[in-house]
Amino acid sequence: MAQILILDDEIPLLQSLTLELGRGGHRCLPAETGAEALRIIKSESIDMAILDVQLPDIDGLEVLRSLRQELPEVPVLMVTAFASVDSAVEAMKEGALDYLEKPLDLEELNLVVERELENAEMRRLVGAHERVSALSERKTIVGECAPIQQVLEVVEQLSQIPIDKAAELPTVLIGGETGVGKDLLARYIHEKGSLSRFPFLQVNCSGLPKDLIESELFGHEKGSFTGASQQKQGLFEVAAGGTIFLDEIGDMPLEMQTKLLNVLETKKVRRVGGTREYSADVRIIAATNQNLEQASRDGSFRSDLYYRLKVVSITLPALRDRGADLDLLVDHFVDIHAKRYRKDHLQIPDSVREELRSYSWPGNVRELAHTIERMVLISSGDTLASPALNLQGEGAVVVRGPMALEDIQFDFEKDSCTLAEVETHLIQQALDFKDGNVSEVARLLGLTRGALRHRLDKRGL
Repeated sequence: MAQILILDDEIPLLQSLTLELGRGGHRCLPAETGAEALRIIKSESIDMAILDVQLPDIDGLEVLRSLRQELPEVPVLMVTAFASVDSAVEAMKEGALDYLEKPLDLEELNLVVERELENAEMRRLVGAHERVSALSERKTIVGECAPIQQVLEVVEQLSQIPIDKAAELPTVLIGGETGVGKDLLARYIHEKGSLSRFPFLQVNCSGLPKDLIESELFGHEKGSFTGASQQKQGLFEVAAGGTIFLDEIGDMPLEMQTKLLNVLETKKVRRVGGTREYSADVRIIAATNQNLEQASRDGSFRSDLYYRLKVVSITLPALRDRGADLDLLVDHFVDIHAKRYRKDHLQIPDSVREELRSYSWPGNVRELAHTIERMVLISSGDTLASPALNLQGEGAVVVRGPMALEDIQFDFEKDSCTLAEVETHLIQQALDFKDGNVSEVARLLGLTRGALRHRLDKRGL
C-alpha cells in the first residue's frame, strides 16, 4: 500500500481518482489547491504524487519544485487538460516521471502508478545496497576446532531455510567475549543465506546517543523534534529485504527495548513523529558480550525481548579455547598484512609462534589481528618480528600477561607518580584494550558512562 498525494481543482475528477486508486489498496491524500498540497507535503509521508498543472492559486510546476526539495525520492506524475511541448519539457526538467493528458484513462493511470511505485522501490533498494556494499568487505571464518565447526553447521542450516520475506527468518543472538568476531559472524550469516544481495546494516547500540537511537532505527518526519529539518528514513526501511545487525544489544535503553520488541512482533515500524506504519521486512541478528539471561532476571534487560532474540543462539568461543586455530589465524593475518604492506615473503620463526601461543589473548581474535599487523609493520628482512621486542615509543608491541593489583609497584622517588597521571595511564590502557569502546571501558573500570566521559574530558583523552 502506498500513500499518494492527488492534486486537482476539478472535484469530480479528484474524487474519481481517489476512489479508483483506493480500490488498488492505496491511501490517497486529495488536495484541491496548491497551498493545500504543500501543507500535505510538509506533514505527511508520501510515496507518490499526481499533480495537475493548471491550478487556481499555485502552479502545479511550483508544487513539483517544492516536492523535489522536500522529498526528492518521491515519483511524480503530471496531468493537464492543456498539454503542450513546453510544459511537458519543463515538468521533466523539474523531475516529473511522466506527463498524462486529460481526460485520463483510468486503466492506463493504474498501470503507470504501479510501474512507477515498483521502479521507486527498486531504486531505493539498489541505492541502499550500493551504499552498504561500498563500505563492506567480504570476510571468512577461519577455524577448524570443534566449537567453530558447530557454529558453521548452524549457519549452514540457517542458509537453507526457504523464505519469501526477510522477516520470516528467525532472529539470531550471538554471544561471546569482546573481540571473538561476533560482527564477522553476523556478516557471514548474511552473506551465506538468501539475503546476500540485499543490504546488511550494522548498528552499535552503545555508540548511539539515547535520544537519537530511535530516529536512527525507525526514521523521523520533518519537524518531529528539534533539529529534524527534513524527513529521514530509518535503517529498518533502508535495509528492507536484508539484515540489521544490532551489536552490543545489551546496552540498548529499556525504552528502546520495548519499541524494538513491538517491531519484532508486529513486523511494522513507525517513524518518530509519524502516523503511518511501514513494513519491517528485515532479519534481525543481535550480539552481546553480556550475560543477557542474568540481565533479564535483574531487570536491566527485558526478558521477553531476550527470549524473542534468542530463537537461534550462537556462542563464539574465546581464542584461548580454540587450540590449534591460533596457528591458522596467525598464518591468516600474516598473509593479509604482508600483502597489504608489500612484505610478501615473511617467514614465521618457531620462536615467534611459541611466544604467540604462550599468551592468553584477553582481547581474543581482534587483539591477535592488531598484534600481527604491528609485527608485520616492524619486521625487516624475511622474518616476522617478535611480539616482545621491547621497543620504546608508541609503536611498541609488548606481549605479556596482566599483573595482579598487589603486584603493581609505584616509584615515589620520581615526580611522575601523581594520582592524575596514574589515572590517565590506566584509562588510556583500557581504551587501547577495548579499541576505544567507551561503554566497555566504563564496565571494565567500574564506572558509569557519564563518569568515564567526565574523566576523559578532564584528562584530555
